[in-house]
Amino acid sequence: MKGKKSFIATAAFMLWFGLLMPFSTSASLEITDSDDQVGQLIKGTIVENWGSELIVLGEDGERYHVGLHTFTDEQLQSMNLLVGASLEINGKVLENVSDFYTFQVYVKWLPAGVTEHELVEIENLYNQAQAFDKQELWEESSEIWGQIDKITQPYYLVNWEPESFEEYIRYFEYPFTSEDRVLLEKLYSEWIALVKSGEDEASYTKMEQFDKIVNSYYVEPTFEEYISGSELVISEVDFPIIKQLYEDAIQTNYDEDFEQAMEKWEAFDLAMRPYYLIAYPMPTFEEQISYYDYEISDKDYVKLEGIYAQIIEQEESTQYESLDDLWMEFYSILDSYYTVDISIPFRADQIVINNESFTA
Repeated sequence: MKGKKSFIATAAFMLWFGLLMPFSTSASLEITDSDDQVGQLIKGTIVENWGSELIVLGEDGERYHVGLHTFTDEQLQSMNLLVGASLEINGKVLENVSDFYTFQVYVKWLPAGVTEHELVEIENLYNQAQAFDKQELWEESSEIWGQIDKITQPYYLVNWEPESFEEYIRYFEYPFTSEDRVLLEKLYSEWIALVKSGEDEASYTKMEQFDKIVNSYYVEPTFEEYISGSELVISEVDFPIIKQLYEDAIQTNYDEDFEQAMEKWEAFDLAMRPYYLIAYPMPTFEEQISYYDYEISDKDYVKLEGIYAQIIEQEESTQYESLDDLWMEFYSILDSYYTVDISIPFRADQIVINNESFTA
């Protein structure tokens, strides 16, 4: 019994440099060549394509998370790596997906102008950061990345071309007064100057002033506007009660009372929950289980089906107290399949696809 599982990866975003590092756990693979794990060959089918990374189902039944970072963009485009295509990959099994991002890969993303001396320093710091990441010492890693940013940021700034005020202000479709528009343009120009001079704290404060003016133009939608265009149909009895809950929650936003806001929005969501369920029914068990890309045993399938039936029953009867426990039980069964289904990190050095060979 099969299903598909969708994975959501989180990425850390930095102002001048973003780096996406999916996490994975290593798995074993028969070594076909020598003890140094060089020149391993896998054959299989592409099941997911993430640009410079693939998920490949091998002929040996294993799933591989394949890194293509050592290939050029032109090579990747020429490969035409379509889902469902068969291919052969020469390369090396890695301990962790983070090992895809060697310094040789990272250096390709550095700005122009970095000196040879600085490259040596950055490489040393980069290797330290990678070591801390593997140990999950995030605070220590963050400090090292901060040192790298101090070296690279001036070069990013030299190449930075900010949007003009006219282009930037178009993102905000508000009827600004002429006085506020002049002030916003002044703040925006000052923010650019502060960023370029490396005055991070002052530039942040300047943008806060900019945002405060912009946000003053935002008007929360009325309850009627909130539900318009949806499939929600609220009873005449509940309508004024839920509307008042909504307006109370909105008021806490204006008051910036965040503790009260959480309580008010929770009360509103609880009152709306039965109506959401009617308008947007939960998927059937068959639909839900189709999100998972595992072979589930008949025994576990029956267990999952029973738990899911209880979840739907409690949602429909507005008995939410044990829903969290039921979902935890549901996912605890699936967790055992997930740990078996983890992909093996594999760095590709050569790809053979459509009778054409590509070497990094």
